Amino acid sequence: MSDPWASGMNKLVLREGDMFMVSDQRGDMAPGQTLGLYYNDTRYLSVFELALSGQAPTLLSSSCEQDFMANLQFTNPTLPRPAAPDVLPHTISLRRNRLVQDGLRERIGLMNYNREPVTVQLTLVLGADFRDMFDVRGFPRAARGTLHAPEWQDNVLTFSYTGLDTRRRCTRLSFDPPPTHVEILAPGEAILDRPGTVLPESVERTQTHTVLPPLARIGWEVTLVATQPWAVTLLIAPEGPPLPAPSPQFDEDARRLRQQYLQWETGWEARTDHTLFNRLLNRSLADLRVLSRPVHGGYLPVAGIPWFAVPFGRDSLITALQTLIFKPEIAVGTLHFLAAHQGQVVDPWREEQPGKILHEMRFGEMAGLGEIPHRRYYGTIDATPLFLLLFAETMRWLDDNRLFRELEPPVRAALDWIDHYGDLDGDGYVEHLGGAGTMASLRNQGWKDSKDSLQWPDGSYPDPPIALAEVQGYVYAAKQGCSALFARYGDRPLADRLAQEAAALKTRFNQDFWIEPLGFFAHALDGQKRPVPTVTSNPGHCLLAGLIDDAHQAAVVQRLLSPDMECGWGIRTVSSAHPSFNPMSYHNGSIWPHDNAIIAAGLMRHGYTAEALQILQVIMDAALHFRYLRLPELYCGFPRDLRYYNIPAEYPVSCSPQAWAAGTMVHLFQTMLGLEPDAAAGRLRLNPHFPAGLNEVHIQNLRLGAHTLDLRISRPTAAAPPTVQVLRNPGGLGIIVP
Repeated sequence: MSDPWASGMNKLVLREGDMFMVSDQRGDMAPGQTLGLYYNDTRYLSVFELALSGQAPTLLSSSCEQDFMANLQFTNPTLPRPAAPDVLPHTISLRRNRLVQDGLRERIGLMNYNREPVTVQLTLVLGADFRDMFDVRGFPRAARGTLHAPEWQDNVLTFSYTGLDTRRRCTRLSFDPPPTHVEILAPGEAILDRPGTVLPESVERTQTHTVLPPLARIGWEVTLVATQPWAVTLLIAPEGPPLPAPSPQFDEDARRLRQQYLQWETGWEARTDHTLFNRLLNRSLADLRVLSRPVHGGYLPVAGIPWFAVPFGRDSLITALQTLIFKPEIAVGTLHFLAAHQGQVVDPWREEQPGKILHEMRFGEMAGLGEIPHRRYYGTIDATPLFLLLFAETMRWLDDNRLFRELEPPVRAALDWIDHYGDLDGDGYVEHLGGAGTMASLRNQGWKDSKDSLQWPDGSYPDPPIALAEVQGYVYAAKQGCSALFARYGDRPLADRLAQEAAALKTRFNQDFWIEPLGFFAHALDGQKRPVPTVTSNPGHCLLAGLIDDAHQAAVVQRLLSPDMECGWGIRTVSSAHPSFNPMSYHNGSIWPHDNAIIAAGLMRHGYTAEALQILQVIMDAALHFRYLRLPELYCGFPRDLRYYNIPAEYPVSCSPQAWAAGTMVHLFQTMLGLEPDAAAGRLRLNPHFPAGLNEVHIQNLRLGAHTLDLRISRPTAAAPPTVQVLRNPGGLGIIVP
């Protein structure tokens, strides 16, 4: 049996707060797979299988479109009865409604459509292995803690585990009505993983077995009266005090959660006359809600489900940049959180340095014991300049003096890190050496962090230190943005120095990274300052940063939009002409929506309007083919074939929902409008360009500094340029339109 986690089309994902659940499309979780109910990087339920009179019910439909709730509809197969005629198929309805709120709540409802009463047995098999997320992902452990036998008392089923950290972790389940029979099964032994279990290329698999935990089988024997509903409600709660009875107000719990989602979008509103665009944008906003957690000052988006549902420096920062037009509180919360966890000391194990911004934070047993460095792990080269870039861009939107003063010390520390730790050899480039030598450390520490994402044409790996192209773009934009801010806030010497360093970096980059025979910029410079001659999407980020000079822009744009890069579903990470190209790889030929959105914004910035709209269109075309219209983290880079009407191919273990994929449509929306904020000057520039089929946009409560305004942007015909109508502007904000 294959692992449903390896196929985005066959999994149901729920998340609320720090808890998430991934099940197969039936709502089940079989032993020996990577599915589960996870809380704080620990799997608190690993087996959850349902049967009706000993048989698997027939699935009719399953959906998890609302992020916090899953709805599954089943019917019965033929149910043999010893002393009576068989129960005919499709005469009993079985429905599972599931939501995550203070635990996992599930209601299983039965309805008999036969004329006579029918007696059935509803059975659940449950188990909890309490494995750390890194253990599930395959990182080796010399030993594990102790799994205890399940306990049944007073309508509460308890699974428990005492970890090597001596902490006892528990999962408690309660039922309404109580089951008619409960059976505690013997603990299992180690079993081989089921064939087909697949992990991302950035996750190195080292183990070949997992542990089957002690199980419990519980059930209800129910006589279903014709057309009379019957239901059982269960509550599954990791940790916490003893369980209350499951809430009989399941519908009320669901209503409250729906209301929270509506409140998430309260205030800002955007709609167009393009139905698909509206649906894609609304999908993005809903996914951003499920991935965001409240923090001081606002919200912090976690990277993605299932693998990275934790604070993640780079991903959180890019998502915050993408969504400033929608909810600047995401940027404010992200900045505050990462500033609070900024590096303070030199710690090679965690790759921490003073001023460095966090890469990843984990909460499980392995991180707490120090088996992995991820309790706070700093192994990233781009989070620190992205932190500075986000700070400068947030100030362009908000012009918040208090925010500037609160973040000024960590911003100065991050600038110092760039000069003293980021530039390893004093050549003006920010570089990385790779991981600290642990299995959990990363060889490549840019956003393409799989071990084979940076290669010479012969397949060998460049020697460090590595200076990645896009990282220099982030540094350039960060120094330019911070220069303008410090000039306005009175530190002219620092402002001048940052401006001079940015200008020098631009000159040096366009000389050292440009490969004339290739007509393109290098992916990176190696430790001997040799350019790695691979055509990748990375230099496209430098367009948005403003690092690429005028003489090279046209060549870069042409190369990015060539068929070996833009395949009809988006721009690939690597050219199909390169020996390392594999459309099914993680970073060597796949398509990442956020990568395309960044490139599209850079194209629009430099006046390549048609090319930017081309990317917007192909990303929309691709999104149409994914379940719920949800853009995944990435998908395969096979070419679009109009002869055979192919659709985008899913990458097997893509995170979905995933934060910067969710932010993609919001980012493309801002790009389409040509928005350039300047809250300090009290003005907003717009230079809108619309894709085919979209002719009108309404925005309400667009926030810029202390101002909010409503806009209508429309064009009477597809050939006419859009015009901007200001519907509400109480503060007199200056609106500049070409």
